[in-house]
Amino acid sequence: MNIKKAMDTTIARTTYCYSYHRISTLKQKKGGGIKRQIEDSEAFCNEQGWTMDTSFKLTDIGKSAFHGKNLDDKAALGSFLNAVDNGLIRRPAILLVESLDRLSRANIMDALELFIRILNTEISICTYHDRMIYSKESIEANFGPLLISITILSRAHEESATKSKRLKKSWKDRREKIANGIIAHKRIYPDWIDVNTDSPTIIEKRADMIREVFDLCINHNMSYGLIIKSMREKYGEEFTVSTRYLNNLFTQKRVLGLYEPKELASDKYRSLHIEIPAYPAIIDEDTFYAAKAAIKSRATIKSGRPAKRETNFFRSLLFCGECGYAMGVNGSNRYSSYKCKTRLTYRTECSQSSVIATNDFQTVLLKAIAVIDKDDMLVSASNSKKTKLSKELSAKQTELEDKQGQVDNLAKLVAAGSETGVRMIVDLEKDIGFINQQILEIQEQLKMLASPSMAASIDHINAFHKRFQLGKATREDQMPFVEALKNTIEKIVIHSPEKEGQRTIAVIHLLSGM
Repeated sequence: MNIKKAMDTTIARTTYCYSYHRISTLKQKKGGGIKRQIEDSEAFCNEQGWTMDTSFKLTDIGKSAFHGKNLDDKAALGSFLNAVDNGLIRRPAILLVESLDRLSRANIMDALELFIRILNTEISICTYHDRMIYSKESIEANFGPLLISITILSRAHEESATKSKRLKKSWKDRREKIANGIIAHKRIYPDWIDVNTDSPTIIEKRADMIREVFDLCINHNMSYGLIIKSMREKYGEEFTVSTRYLNNLFTQKRVLGLYEPKELASDKYRSLHIEIPAYPAIIDEDTFYAAKAAIKSRATIKSGRPAKRETNFFRSLLFCGECGYAMGVNGSNRYSSYKCKTRLTYRTECSQSSVIATNDFQTVLLKAIAVIDKDDMLVSASNSKKTKLSKELSAKQTELEDKQGQVDNLAKLVAAGSETGVRMIVDLEKDIGFINQQILEIQEQLKMLASPSMAASIDHINAFHKRFQLGKATREDQMPFVEALKNTIEKIVIHSPEKEGQRTIAVIHLLSGM
């Protein structure tokens, strides 16, 4: 069969179009990467006469296709594939992307597996950059398009692999400089460290101001707002701070002289929360943890008084779908609203345009969560999650056995006095420790899914919702209710309308994977 004819037949049958957009970093978002992809995909969809289905928000920001992070349950593409498996996608359908490297930059075997998996669900893949369409029918008729896809996916992986090697070398060089007390990348140093010298030194005047901030928090019991007001009154423009700046001071360990890398060359290290001594500390550990304790004590909800509807039940669960940052409450009492904290602080760094009334939105969310079918959540979605976690556990256990076998094989080299063997074993032991940690985390997730506490949490949410509707919920009810939410919900992602006249979308991600 002629390739062009096969593709034309597939296009003619396709009615529903699902457009997927992805960028690897927020820096690309500032460059208009997502906006360009959305506009180009909409124009192409209209040109073909397809029906764009916007019920799924298929945008991944900061999700690496090289490491397969865009396939996680938390990612848009991973959620879409789960929806496909659960029969939630209307057919005939086409998945529209700029190019195949938006779907995957993994090694060719994994990338090809994803490519074929999508086609086997009777969903075609269209890349509007080169106006190619791949379908199960067309490839079965002529494998030419399959060879093209293999070439594109292989080249995408090679490009990412080269970049990864370059980043690893850059990180290694930076770490060696830090270990030797030499100024590395200036971006890693806080504003109280002088980076214009050979080695990092404290700017004492600035450090004294930071110490004063900690004193106001611990000994004067000041909130973020009062600290900012006090510092501005005393120092004016010389020390302008924001709530985000203060939050970083009290939660990160930079004041202790520790650098906590967020962008390492390997995902293996990214989740370990590595702390590297990089410059002199300006406060001691006792002061740092005293401040954290003071903040935590002020955040505790007091009991005994009737609950107001303006209480932020979903604190720490709401996230911006545009930049991934937390959503916070702006204003107070009945006039408060949810806004992206990045937008609130920097005004221009996030395109999230939704301004949502706190009271109304929480009422809607409570109602939405209260009508979740417990059996569906605990059986269907939970079983799907268990299957995936079980596979991950099996893979990690196999990897662990392989690493332990390598250690055993190197034992002879070490016995013979090989320094190389010793270094290799040290590296392997680190890997083994990390894998053991991952295994424990997976086992904890499996244990949570099997626990009766999830069912009890759903019942508690339903009971609280009824009291809340009747205006009988008290502050004494709130702490158990908030805990029940945390035992049920992973996160709630807020997306702005893509077009005028469309509604804001709230996607509730449950811990069960649903």
